[in-house]
Amino acid sequence: MVNLKLRNGNQYDKEWLYNLYCRTMKPSIEATWGWNEKFQADGFSSNLAPSMFRIITIDEQNIGGFCLKEKNDHFYLEIILIDPKHQKKGIGKSVMNNMMSIAKNKNLPLKLSVIKKNIVKGFYEKLGFFQYDEDENFYRMKWHA
Repeated sequence: MVNLKLRNGNQYDKEWLYNLYCRTMKPSIEATWGWNEKFQADGFSSNLAPSMFRIITIDEQNIGGFCLKEKNDHFYLEIILIDPKHQKKGIGKSVMNNMMSIAKNKNLPLKLSVIKKNIVKGFYEKLGFFQYDEDENFYRMKWHA
């Protein structure tokens, strides 16, 4: 396995993160609601500040990022983005296992939402997540040690 490192996101990551968001999330967002560039850019900027991200690097090259929030009774994975060139190489699994270990150490569940038009539900199920709820557009999933 490659040597992944994590670092805190900063203002210099803003453009790169938004471009990564577009490359990874646009197909499922477009299939669900349609893609409105201004709406997406404004929403990303308002809700996902670079400082909220942990940036995933290999050899100091940015390859992904995620926002993990600790709540009173659970952790919530707001978003995880892996550059398409680096997908299907075990990176997402490695990062998720790290988050699951953090949740396990605090004896808290880890929750997330998956857009129904996104193909990643099976990935999370293989990691032990189960669907506990859904609405018109999202599956709500949870993992607990």
